[in-house]
Amino acid sequence: MERFDFSYPPYDNLSPHERNTLQSAVNIAFFDDNEIIIQPRQPIEHLYVVIKGLIKEVGSDGEVVALYHERDTFEARALVEGSSQHQFIVEEQALVYTIPKDTVTEIMQSNAQFGAYFYASVAEKFASVSGNKKEHEFASLFTAKVRNAYREDTTWIEGGISLLEAAGIMKERRTKSALVRHEGRVGLLTESAFRDIIIAEAPSSDPVHRWTQFNLIAVDIDDFVFDALLRMMQFKIQRVIVEEHGRPIGAMEQIDILAYLSNHSNLVAQRLERAETLDDLATIADQMNESIQVLSDNGVRAPQLAQLMQVLNGSLFEKAWRLIAPPELYEQSCLIVMGSEGRGEQILKTDQDNALIFREGVPPETASRAAGEFSATLARLGYPPCRGNIMVSNPQWCKSLPEFKKMVRGWCLSPSPTSMMNLAIFIDAQSVAGDGTLLDEVKAHLAQYLDNDAGMLMMFARAVEQFDSQSQGFFSQLLHRESSQKMDIKKMGIFPVVHGMRALALEARIKETNTFERIRKLTELHRIEEQLGRDVAEALSYLMDLRLKAGLEAIALNRNDTEEPNQIDLKSLSTLERDLLKDALQVIKRFKGVIRFHFHLNS
Repeated sequence: MERFDFSYPPYDNLSPHERNTLQSAVNIAFFDDNEIIIQPRQPIEHLYVVIKGLIKEVGSDGEVVALYHERDTFEARALVEGSSQHQFIVEEQALVYTIPKDTVTEIMQSNAQFGAYFYASVAEKFASVSGNKKEHEFASLFTAKVRNAYREDTTWIEGGISLLEAAGIMKERRTKSALVRHEGRVGLLTESAFRDIIIAEAPSSDPVHRWTQFNLIAVDIDDFVFDALLRMMQFKIQRVIVEEHGRPIGAMEQIDILAYLSNHSNLVAQRLERAETLDDLATIADQMNESIQVLSDNGVRAPQLAQLMQVLNGSLFEKAWRLIAPPELYEQSCLIVMGSEGRGEQILKTDQDNALIFREGVPPETASRAAGEFSATLARLGYPPCRGNIMVSNPQWCKSLPEFKKMVRGWCLSPSPTSMMNLAIFIDAQSVAGDGTLLDEVKAHLAQYLDNDAGMLMMFARAVEQFDSQSQGFFSQLLHRESSQKMDIKKMGIFPVVHGMRALALEARIKETNTFERIRKLTELHRIEEQLGRDVAEALSYLMDLRLKAGLEAIALNRNDTEEPNQIDLKSLSTLERDLLKDALQVIKRFKGVIRFHFHLNS
């Protein structure tokens, strides 16, 4: 008997004794072309592992829902359930290991991780695989809690003492900041405040509270260190207040999280703050992919990287617009990003999706001229022009406040497919520079026309089916040797989730734009079932991981993937990756069914 290959999941997690148990029970079976291995509702007595050949799984509707290659395992869940709902047919002559049901059950009883690989929910399976990755210093940034990173030696002073006394205490403690108690409030006095004190020629006898900042940015002690980092970068500050049960207990500085932080992303943020020219920004933009590569190599997952890049990209866009726009335009306009950038789900540089809203009185030609230069600058920085021309250099997306309101109102009153897609793009908008109240005003105006019109919501949600022609029969297409082995992961997986959740959020009047936040909120409101929410969130995370991996590989090979930026080469995936991809696509298929039923798309 040929020895079983224990070098891949989940068999690599078996103990020596468990391996001996499996090896002594396993057999090898041969199946010819077109031979049926499993019939629907047939009792299942073995677990099958492909040695060579190709097996297809056919659903009740006749569609091929999965393909099984070398090292792939099937039909594990049916062992517990007693039978399979699908048919398994040999596409190419196959040799398979057959492991008796009793042996599989025995090993599961002694090895919970082995059983979880097959029988856990999709969310649990993805989380388990993610958690089994080798620990890295950078990864700890996303698992460490604030309580483990901040120092409990914060200096406290009373707001009534003099500036001279406060300076003496801070010098003695060798600290650059102190928390100030005054009249039931807690504030922050920093070393930089003394510059303002000297410039103002304030007397050293002034009470400290007069120069204390009481409008504080805080994190909870049980938040992740990464959350603290994002706050510091977002608000361009050096420290955050740490709270426990809503009560300030200390401060956390950048130096406290250096052990958890990649120097790359920290340096990028600092350089963005100091940048003075567009040439400076071009140099910084080139460093961003390096930061992403370092963090990705060290175990940081795509959703967390996307949050980080949203902050960095937002800072870069803001600085570029400030350098380009005349001061009177900057103060009287709002630069917004939309699409994946607005949702905080974009990592590598992608098409520009942005717009400009400006107040009445701003000369349109001034706005147009600056907008054109901004689009050209972003292209220079590595953000290619939008193929749909959804960017500020297009007059349709560079309008005065009244014109912008009129445009969004028109989308609702004339809900064509184009109008609904424009609406979908705009709903994800976030302000990155200028007067953010302009965007708030347009969104408030839009809300007046989103009165849960069932017909409009149905048309809006229908875009979830936009790429069905590509997804239906996809695995059947792979059976033809001349067919491409690539999958557009955005069209087949990411977009249906993003837009389906967007439609549900629109109906529920949820303001969050990030898809994961929308899932959380929709689950809390019982708009989607909790288990489905977890499964969809983990499936989306995994698809984002795959897309990032492919994008980084393209960059490493100096390959230009701008024409096909979301293509995943299925041949390059490991057995585990293919298995998880199959699970993810099944979750998305289930979610699309929920959306179709909810919005009556089959009517």
